[in-house]
Amino acid sequence: MCITGMHRSGTSSTAQLLYRCGVYLGDERELFSAGPANPDGYWENSRFVSVNNRIFEAYGGGWDLPPDLEEGWQDSEKMAGLRAEAAELVRGFEGSGTWGWKDPRSSLTMPLWLDLLPEAKVVISLRNPLEVALSLRKRGNSSLAFGLNLWTAYSRRLLDALPPGRYIVTHYGAYFYRPQDELRRVLDFLGVPASGQLIAHARSTSLKGLRHHSVPTGDLLDTPVAPPGTYDLYVRMCREADFDPDNPAPVSGSPVAEALPAEANTP
Repeated sequence: MCITGMHRSGTSSTAQLLYRCGVYLGDERELFSAGPANPDGYWENSRFVSVNNRIFEAYGGGWDLPPDLEEGWQDSEKMAGLRAEAAELVRGFEGSGTWGWKDPRSSLTMPLWLDLLPEAKVVISLRNPLEVALSLRKRGNSSLAFGLNLWTAYSRRLLDALPPGRYIVTHYGAYFYRPQDELRRVLDFLGVPASGQLIAHARSTSLKGLRHHSVPTGDLLDTPVAPPGTYDLYVRMCREADFDPDNPAPVSGSPVAEALPAEANTP
């Protein structure tokens, strides 16, 4: 499985929860250590991150400047060496049981990973684009426009690359209102067995004071620097996550389709 989504959207928290429920993320020596931006750890395997970064470099971009990738780029001669390295990396996890990797960059490079792992499932961590932009600005002095444009690019490219039924959207906010229910929903989609006791333990050892920004969905409509379609895309993904961030349900199973605003021109 791949845990991905825009940076600062809760991918690290989601990966940590799945790890504590038995998902193997690789040798601990290959995982990035915690840092000021992620005091509980990034839960990223450095080898997957390295492949993704070098794909960006090959096309003159970076995580913060998504490169233009033509259709079929993953099969190009330029990618032959990196594709072989990625295939070897994946083969190294054979026999590891339930395994995966977490990297927001995979939102942009998903076609390569799906070619190598045609049965892989993807967990998309979702967070309000304004919250993401505020978090990025706090850590890197970037503008709101930069963060909103980046969120939109990551989200659109990822959804465009994923076939129906191969992914689940999980909202970062759900873990603060119905953490055990939301984690169970994700685990059931992935086919990962976990007892209620294990899920409760995973929840109790994660998500400690991690939410620093909470923004109403409607604020996106009042943000002139938001790219066209960002609001509609976010609302669409909230529907897929079965979570209304403005009216969070304390338990799972409550319908949110009628509670969320109607979509207009959804990408």
